[in-house]
Amino acid sequence: MTITLEGRYALVTGGGRGIGRATAIDMAKNGATVAIADLDEEKANETKDLITEIGASSLVIKADVSEEKEVDYLIKQISIHFEGKLDILVANAGVPNHCAFLEMSLQEWESILKNNLTSAFLTGQSAAKIMRSRNYGRIVMIGSISGQRGSFGRAAYGTSKAGIMQLVRVMAVELAPHGITVNAVAPGPIDTGITKFGPSQESSYLSRIPAGKFGAAEDVANAVTFLVDERASYITGSIINVDGGFDSAGLMFSYEELKSFKSDERDKTKSD
Repeated sequence: MTITLEGRYALVTGGGRGIGRATAIDMAKNGATVAIADLDEEKANETKDLITEIGASSLVIKADVSEEKEVDYLIKQISIHFEGKLDILVANAGVPNHCAFLEMSLQEWESILKNNLTSAFLTGQSAAKIMRSRNYGRIVMIGSISGQRGSFGRAAYGTSKAGIMQLVRVMAVELAPHGITVNAVAPGPIDTGITKFGPSQESSYLSRIPAGKFGAAEDVANAVTFLVDERASYITGSIINVDGGFDSAGLMFSYEELKSFKSDERDKTKSD
């Protein structure tokens, strides 16, 4: 059975680049009509052009989804262009952040939570109201491995993503009676072209990924598209990690390192 989104209307926030762009394109490939919402209208139009190249339909709506009034405008435009229909929401918009806890200002903290978590709340609530009226909907929010584990410099970002994943669980419970599923995809180390790593950082990351490579934005998009397909209709309130085993691995050692540890233990026993 292949994925088909024929006749479905989708909204992807933060669709101008990275995971949002890959998701918008993948959904369009599978038959959905896609609205691309982004604050960067130029980048959003680039996504639209790529969708046009594959013979699919899309539209661009410039909006800052962390602002309530702009989300209201976005939803009004969706209602006009999609004739009151909205089947799929992918709440992807957000901003990255690295800042040590003791160095973070209140302004920076509040900005990250607003851009990442409040935006998900606003778009999720507005989309769900349309979906409820039709007794059908698929909502996927983009979380992060950073919301599941402690990482240096991730106080605000990790908290915002942890909040998204808890919001997903609550929404799933409340919206299930209305035929709406709500899930999250939590990317791990993904090469989106947005975050840049130096050689030492890249090597350090790769040594901790069992798959031995960074993921691609398309890997995340594939998981999102599956969750909005009818084959996933009984999945709701779930968090799917797309991380090459990064979160499962914990502290990783090579086979040679493990052998040396065992050798050290034997030597210690002999000396004792």
